[in-house]
Amino acid sequence: MMGWRLTQVNPVELHAWWPLVRPGLERVRKRAGASWLCEDIYSAVRTGGATMHVGYIDQLYAGVLVLTVNADPFTAEKSLLLWAVYTCHRLALRYGLADVKAMAARAGLRKLVFHSPRRGWSRRLAAEGFVISEMKFERML
Repeated sequence: MMGWRLTQVNPVELHAWWPLVRPGLERVRKRAGASWLCEDIYSAVRTGGATMHVGYIDQLYAGVLVLTVNADPFTAEKSLLLWAVYTCHRLALRYGLADVKAMAARAGLRKLVFHSPRRGWSRRLAAEGFVISEMKFERML
């Protein structure tokens, strides 16, 4: 493995990290047509509703992950939601997901969840053991 390191951002220090991570998060938001704003992530991380993790490969910025715990509204089963994932190195996703799986296991969570309208993720995540669990259909009126 290359020199991989995933660092959890201390919410108190988020302001200092923001110039590094915001452009990637904004790119994710725009490409996914997401309803959330980057400021929603900032607020959630700052108040403890989500965690942010910055990845480095060989001491160079490789991407950012934003995680939050979700509960199924019907079963109350908790899962770890990958709210936003931005990578700028081809290996960052593989290394980052390995760390996220370990975090979820340590927290007693048995499921990782990732949402995206972008079809390319189905190929990338299938290689990491993810399966499509549902399809969502919408029609604007």
